[in-house]
Amino acid sequence: MNIDPEKIKFGVEGPNAPWGTIKDIVLYAEKLDLDSYWMPDHTVATGVKRWDAIEAWGALSALSVLTEKIMLASGVSDTYRYHPAVLAQKATTCDIISGGRAILGIGIGEAMNLVPYGIEYDKPVGRTIEALEVIRRLLNEDFVDFEGKYYKLNRAFLQPKPVQKPHYPIYVAGSSPRTMRMVGKYGDGWLPANLSVEKYKEGREVVMQAAKDAGRDAEKIDMAHFMYGVIANSSDEARERVMLPAKMLLLTRPRILEAMGFEPPTYDFEMTFKLVFPRDAKAWFEAAKQLPDEVVEKSPIVFGTVDDFIERFEKYYEVGCRHIVMNFQVSPKILKDNLDLYAKVVEYFRESY
Repeated sequence: MNIDPEKIKFGVEGPNAPWGTIKDIVLYAEKLDLDSYWMPDHTVATGVKRWDAIEAWGALSALSVLTEKIMLASGVSDTYRYHPAVLAQKATTCDIISGGRAILGIGIGEAMNLVPYGIEYDKPVGRTIEALEVIRRLLNEDFVDFEGKYYKLNRAFLQPKPVQKPHYPIYVAGSSPRTMRMVGKYGDGWLPANLSVEKYKEGREVVMQAAKDAGRDAEKIDMAHFMYGVIANSSDEARERVMLPAKMLLLTRPRILEAMGFEPPTYDFEMTFKLVFPRDAKAWFEAAKQLPDEVVEKSPIVFGTVDDFIERFEKYYEVGCRHIVMNFQVSPKILKDNLDLYAKVVEYFRESY
C-alpha cells in the first residue's frame, strides 16, 4: 500500500456477522470506491440481542476472492489468540490471495476474547511489542533467531512472502503513551479510536517522535483514525439514531468519559479488561439510558449530516489525520444508506484535497 502523506483515505468497518451481510457490505463499499474494509477480529461480538462473530482472517481471505481493489484489513487482531508467526502467515495468505491488498491491524487484545477461553491476559503491551518485532523480522528476513520473554524462535522462517513489498502494512491501535511509542517503532500505520481533535494532534506528535527516535521515516506512517458514528439526511435523524448506541459504547470506554470531564456512572461494562457477557446486556442497556445526551454531544463520536461529517473530518485533516475508518452504529438494514451519504463525504475530500 503506497502511503501518500497528503492524500486522505476512507475506510469502513463492517459487522462481525452474519456472512451474507459482511459480503454484501464489502462489495458495496468497493462499488462506492472506498479505500479500505476492516473486519473485526473477535472470538465474540458485543450487542444486546446478538453476540455472533465469525473468524476475521478466514472471512478476509474469502472476501479477497470476491473483490478486486479495496484493501482488506483486520480491525484489529491480537497476539494472544494467534502466535505472531501464525498471525503473520494468516495476513500473508490474504495478501497473496488478494493480489496485494491485505492490511494487518494489531492491538493489545480484549479480555472478552481471551479470559473465558482460558487464555491468560497479562502484560498486553509488552507481549504485543515483542510480537510486532517477531512479525516484522519474519516478513523481512529469511531466517529468524529470537530470544524474548514471550517468544523464542530458532531458525524460523515464513514462506512465501507477501505480495506487497517489503510486506503488507501493519497498523497498530493504541492511544496510551506506551502504545503510541510502539506505533512509532513498529507501525506502518497508527489506528487510535475515538480521540478528540486535540488528543489526536498530541498523539500524532508522540508517534512521530517515537518513529524518529527509532531511526524511521515518520512521514511514511499512515495516520489513521477509527471512529464511531451515524450519518443521515438530517441532524435530527442522525441524533435520534446515534444516542443510545453511543451511550452504550461510551460505557465500554469509560476513559473517553473521563477525558471529557465526566465521571463514569459505572466501570462494570468496560470491555478491554473486564468481561461483559450476554447476561449483562439488559443492565448495560439500562445503565446507558441514564447517561445524559451531553456526553454524546461532547464525545468524539461523530453524527449528523454530510456537511457535519465534512466539517468534523476537516479538523482531523488539519492536525495530520490521513485515513478515516468509520464504524456506523446502525442496523445492517440501513448501513447502505449510511454508506451512500459517507460516499458524498469521500467525494468532497477527493475533489478538495
